[in-house]
Amino acid sequence: MAQTPARRVAKTIFFFIIMFAVARMLGNPEIYINNTLASRLALLISGDVNAESIYDAYFYIDVSSVLVITTGIYIVVMKLINKTRKK
Repeated sequence: MAQTPARRVAKTIFFFIIMFAVARMLGNPEIYINNTLASRLALLISGDVNAESIYDAYFYIDVSSVLVITTGIYIVVMKLINKTRKK
């Protein structure tokens, strides 16, 4: 079934709303990300551990965790919407 452009735009906007809400609920990545993990990722990415590379690692971990959580929520909500519409 082909989706109309309006439906695609609505789904994209819905995804970004969920993503914004998840990012706001998680808060600062320094709170929930282990410093050792950030240091190891900074070493892996840039080859050096300094303040800038650690903040980059925090950013990458934060964005990836927000995307994973948002994708999971989005898939569950879309399946629930499809299930209730078919009844």
